[in-house]
Order: sequence, then structure tokens, then C-alpha cells
Amino acid sequence: MKLYPELFLTPWHAGVLLVTVLALLALIIGKYDSKTIVKHTLVSSLIAYAFLTFVLMLVMQEPMYKKETMVSALDNEYAKQEAKWNPNTGDQVALYVGAFVNEGNVELLVYAGNYDSSQPFQGDITVSLQDHDNQEVFTKTYENITLQPGEKKQIERTRTEQPMDTYRFGYETRPYK
Repeated sequence: MKLYPELFLTPWHAGVLLVTVLALLALIIGKYDSKTIVKHTLVSSLIAYAFLTFVLMLVMQEPMYKKETMVSALDNEYAKQEAKWNPNTGDQVALYVGAFVNEGNVELLVYAGNYDSSQPFQGDITVSLQDHDNQEVFTKTYENITLQPGEKKQIERTRTEQPMDTYRFGYETRPYK
């Protein structure tokens, strides 16, 4: 289990402030002494914060891990393909397809990134995915994809029941001019 620091302070943590204010008001209305009010308000804040952070980690850790893994693999794919690109085409787009096994099903994520530092990419991307037996899993064209300079994003999330322990993918980009 990897800890992601961004999960320790999220917009959801504003709910902790609400719980704290409610606890404070309840203790004031209950006419408790000031020492009890301060102590129990702080304890309720800490418990609410810990509970919310724990729930967020359970819910968000897997998607954040997948995104981190895919962006890293996308960067590696770019490094492998970098020597083949013509800098005059304005097309420095890399694509990566990742397979994540979950309860017998395979979740396929398709990420694309624009590695040009100044030119946005707008165009079509065709992806072809084959399983370990070189059987086509899918071929799909993503139309009108827009990637700003340096942007990396998920463009598809799909599932398959085919075994994807090893797989190959290819892609072709067609920028609009």
C-alpha cells in the first residue's frame, strides 16, 4: 500500500470542518465547561479527519496507482519512440495501453500524451491491441483528440475477459493541419 500525500488534504476534508463546528455548537448548547468543549471538539476533529482520510485512501488509492503507473509507462513509451519522430511534423504524441487484472476481468486503460513543448495536438489516434496469441482484442479510432503541450491523459477505459498477461499494441496518429 502506497501513501499518496495528496490524500491527506483534499476538498473532501472540508467536511471535517463541518463536523468540528457541529461538535462545538452541540457542546456549547449543552452548556459544558470550556475545558470539556475544547477537548471534545479537538477529539471529534481528529476522529473525523482520521476516518475521512482512511475512507479516501481505500477509495482513491487504486485509481491513483493506476494513473501513476500509466503516466510512467507513457513516459517510457515516449523515450523508446523519441528517436523516430520528425520534429517538423508537430506530432510528438505517445500512447500506452495498460492492462490491470481485477477479479478475472481485465481493465484496459489507454493513455495519450503530447510531448511537444509548444504545439498542441489535435487529431485522430488509431489503436490496435492484440493478446498473447496475436488475436485482435480491439482496433479503435479516437477522433478529435486534443492534447495541450505536455498534457497526458486517459482517453479510454474498457474491460475484456480475454487473458492479457502479455499483449502488444500499436498506434498511429493523424494530426489535423
